[in-house]
Amino acid sequence: MHNSENHCVITQEQQADLPSDWTVFIARQTILLEPEIQGDCFFFTHKNLLQQTPPRFSTLLEQMSWVLLAHPECEAVIWPLLTSSNAKEPLAVKTPDRQTVNVILEHGYVCLSRATAVDLLKQLPQTILYFSHALLTSNNTLELSPRTSLRQRFKNKLTTKQKVCLRRQFNALKELLTVIRHCYGGKAPTLETSSSTQIIRHQLALNPDNTPVRDRIPILIAIHWLELGGAEKFAIELIKRLPKEEYAIYVTTDIPSLNDWSSEVVDHVEAIFHLPSFLPVHMMENFYEYLIRTRNIRLMHIHHAARAYESLFHIRRFHPQLQVIDTLHIIELPPNDGGYVESTTRHFEPFINHHHAATHHLKDFWMQRWQVPEDKISVIYLNVDSDHFDPDAVKPGQLRQKLNIPDNAILIGFLGRFHRQKQPLEFVKTAQILQQRWTETKQTAPLVFIMIGSGILEAEINKAIEKTPETTILLHPPTQNTLPVYKDCDILMMPSENEGLALVTYESMSMQTPIFFTNVGAQDELLQPEFLVENRKPMAKKFADAIWPYLVNSEKRQQTGVEMRNYILKHHRHEQTYLQFQALYQKLLEQ
Repeated sequence: MHNSENHCVITQEQQADLPSDWTVFIARQTILLEPEIQGDCFFFTHKNLLQQTPPRFSTLLEQMSWVLLAHPECEAVIWPLLTSSNAKEPLAVKTPDRQTVNVILEHGYVCLSRATAVDLLKQLPQTILYFSHALLTSNNTLELSPRTSLRQRFKNKLTTKQKVCLRRQFNALKELLTVIRHCYGGKAPTLETSSSTQIIRHQLALNPDNTPVRDRIPILIAIHWLELGGAEKFAIELIKRLPKEEYAIYVTTDIPSLNDWSSEVVDHVEAIFHLPSFLPVHMMENFYEYLIRTRNIRLMHIHHAARAYESLFHIRRFHPQLQVIDTLHIIELPPNDGGYVESTTRHFEPFINHHHAATHHLKDFWMQRWQVPEDKISVIYLNVDSDHFDPDAVKPGQLRQKLNIPDNAILIGFLGRFHRQKQPLEFVKTAQILQQRWTETKQTAPLVFIMIGSGILEAEINKAIEKTPETTILLHPPTQNTLPVYKDCDILMMPSENEGLALVTYESMSMQTPIFFTNVGAQDELLQPEFLVENRKPMAKKFADAIWPYLVNSEKRQQTGVEMRNYILKHHRHEQTYLQFQALYQKLLEQ
């Protein structure tokens, strides 16, 4: 068992060369940086530091230390100030070639090494690791040309139409990779890949002044990434809503990602650790145990984080009193074999104290399929921020004006990924049926359909649209700001083959926009039967039959929207979710 404590050392010469802002920055690090050698040491050096320092990055030295702990064969790790190999890819630790080292040396860096006077100019490249993104965000940030020049030359030769086509193909490939990754997450994570035969408990000399929690309860929220998605949106809102005077929150992510939504929570947490950016997979379980130990974590909340689940066996060796809760949303269909619900229950149920189910449908599955005791499951709906999703707070006509849709047109929308699970081609078929009825009954207002999203089925959708030119179906790329979509659509239609309880349902109802859904998952826990359609093909006519009375009767449509919002205000306000979670946390922490 490895238990020795590593210290970080800065020589008097290096300390004297620190700009004043960097002196303050170093003093605020979670790792102590001392002038004297004590036991096992890593040595801090730097070159060409600017006055500018990284914002909100108190774990810089801690992450760099873990790179050296994870790579005993390497002599040094460097983080370039203004040099990125490819800032459009997720942050990662890489082995540089000589050209990369030279560029980094020229433009400045910070370094942790095993030697007191490491000379990077003389080190062999294979003994050095470097972070692929520049440490400082600046207009002067450099991209290493060897990584981008060929792509740029190819891109410059493409026509605008070819670039658009290439971008769509790229988005489709990205969607496919997401599906593959999700399939991996849905199947049982292999314990063999992550369980080490040697018990390693690394110890770093933490700075007691910068890692305090005072009287607050330290909790860890482990999520797979911080990118756009329903599960991620809920986790982010939970982090933001938990009372900071009561909880000290730490966050980890465990899938390589740009984590664009990190900015949403950075001011609400003690620290965020994007594990793939500085750790190999086989070291993640060691880091989880270290983080729980050094921060005195009392509760761990897992949100679809496969590596966190895989680490539970190692964590439980040393922290049997830790309370572990997970949140799950949906029972996946084949080929995902039940998804996280099935695989995590099969492999990790003994290590989990409590489950949060987003629906009663999921709770029933746990109890019937796995005989999980009822008192081990809490159903807490994710609900919706009805103050944000408020139709009276959104200016009408934004989407219509952008796409030249007439004000008097009836607009029916689809909002989701162009993926098999969402069955977007059924929306196209339904649009064709409704347009035919609209024409036959000689309705005067224009009828327009819009699909907001992207994904691997986009080419098929375009082909289907081209075959029925008499039906106006518009495509719009995904948008983070969905308020104008809900506001301008008269009806939403979602023909998914599987869901948990879709956030789009909460949001559409809160925005007073009638929504029709396939009767899958737990949709019937929120929608009345007249707004649910049997998930059995052919379903387009069934959707058309359900929608038609609301399409031709504006008063019925508007009254339905009002009733849906009132139901949300009465039963599904977001404040209820976070109050229930605080009560659940308190109950678990008292055990």
